[in-house]
Amino acid sequence: MIAREPGASSRRRSAYAAILASLCAFATLAAAAPLPMPSADRPQQAARRAPRAPTPPKRPPEQRAPQPPAMEAPPAMPQELPPLDTSTPPPSLPRASRERMRQCATQWMKIRQEGRTAGTSWREFATRCLTR
Repeated sequence: MIAREPGASSRRRSAYAAILASLCAFATLAAAAPLPMPSADRPQQAARRAPRAPTPPKRPPEQRAPQPPAMEAPPAMPQELPPLDTSTPPPSLPRASRERMRQCATQWMKIRQEGRTAGTSWREFATRCLTR
C-alpha cells in the first residue's frame, strides 16, 4: 500500500480553488474591459492599410455571356405505347452446344467485319447456323 502524506488532499483542493478564483477574476476583468475603437477613429491604423484595387469596368451588353433562352412551355408528354402482345412466346434460338454457339458467333463476327451481312440479323444467321 502506498503511504500518503497527511493533508495532501486538502493542499490539492486549495490549489484548485486558487486556480479557479484567478480564472474567475480574469474573466471578470476581460468582460469589463472597454471595447477597442473602430479603425476610422484611429488614424495610425487607417494609414497602414493598403488601398483597395479598383474594380474592372462593366462590360458592354454585346460582350456579356449569352443568357439561356427562357422555357416557353413544358415538353409534351410522350404518347402511350400500345400494350404488349403476350399471347405468343418470344422467339428463341434452336438448342445447340456451347461449342457450336461459339463457332457460329465467330463466323458471324468474320462476316460482319467483311461487310457481307446484306441486311441479315444475328437472329436469322444464328437460326440457320445452329440448325446445320
